[in-house]
Amino acid sequence: MPRRITIRDIARRAGVHFSTVSLALRNSPRLRPELRERIRAAAAELGYVPDPAMAALSAYRNAVRPVHYQATLAWVNNWPVQTDLRTIRTFDLYYQGASERARQLGFRIDELWLHAPGMTPAAAHAILKARNITGLLIAPQPFAHTPLPLNLADFSPLAFGYSLQPASLHVVTNHQFQSVQLLMHELLALGYRRIGLFIRADWDEKVNNAYLGGLLLAHHHLRPADRVPPMLPREGTEREFTAWFRRHRPDVVVAIDRKARTWIEKGLRLRIPGDVGLAHLNVDSEETWLAGIYQNDRFIGATAVDFLAGMLQRNERGVPGTPIRTLVEGVWKPGLSVRDVTASAPSRPRAFRRRAG
Repeated sequence: MPRRITIRDIARRAGVHFSTVSLALRNSPRLRPELRERIRAAAAELGYVPDPAMAALSAYRNAVRPVHYQATLAWVNNWPVQTDLRTIRTFDLYYQGASERARQLGFRIDELWLHAPGMTPAAAHAILKARNITGLLIAPQPFAHTPLPLNLADFSPLAFGYSLQPASLHVVTNHQFQSVQLLMHELLALGYRRIGLFIRADWDEKVNNAYLGGLLLAHHHLRPADRVPPMLPREGTEREFTAWFRRHRPDVVVAIDRKARTWIEKGLRLRIPGDVGLAHLNVDSEETWLAGIYQNDRFIGATAVDFLAGMLQRNERGVPGTPIRTLVEGVWKPGLSVRDVTASAPSRPRAFRRRAG
């Protein structure tokens, strides 16, 4: 068998120390770009292929070695009111999951609020450079189609979700399309047929229209009589909800606004789940009454830090040429807001006899 090319062979070809080769192969920012490229070109000419066994050994050593401080990451908050971001439970869990994983890997997270008094794009850039921060966790934006007033050329940016526009960065988020498919599967298994979606248009746009897309695919497998037209209003008021409900009479409502329960019980004077079921697209992990999808929010935060750590190791800066979408699947959480109505319902469509997605 031909002898494996080593980093010492590359060092001799490039005329550098083998430790410099190791840095270049990791795309370390400690080396000048032209030196990194010259060494990587030498490795390619020699046909160098990393040894997977050595890589596994190195990963094991790093895992058992005490964690030391590596760097500081920025949690970039673009909300007009700083505290509003984490009042949303999902986004707070993103932060908690990211912070926990960051500590495990030797990182620290500092918040950068882009609407602080006197803050400008130039000032934000200067603060990040002064603190030697290159990794950016860009929190969800307050509205769909929100731009980020920050030059990203010198940083490694990763976004949560699709609300940031243009959508040109790597993204970590829940697999919302799969979440709707799973929710439909579970509701149909319980015997529900007329499943109605009521969600503000802005919320659907913030997930790249995955909620509506998943529902319309499910409609393809339903009888026309069971296809409740979805309602995606701009405001999402009780008046809009009540008018839609009375017109279409769904036997279970799928929503994301917690006000839906009040609108059903107090506005329409209906019992949940006796008169109508209620399922949520984003329930808490400890939820007991409300049925729906738990998006694994804390794990999404941890996954974002894992991805960003890899970007930093590879010295990937600026807007990527090919954005990568990392989708974390949610799970169904039963709850008292729905009931088993299979005894009085026909057999469910074949397309949903197994978990979708």
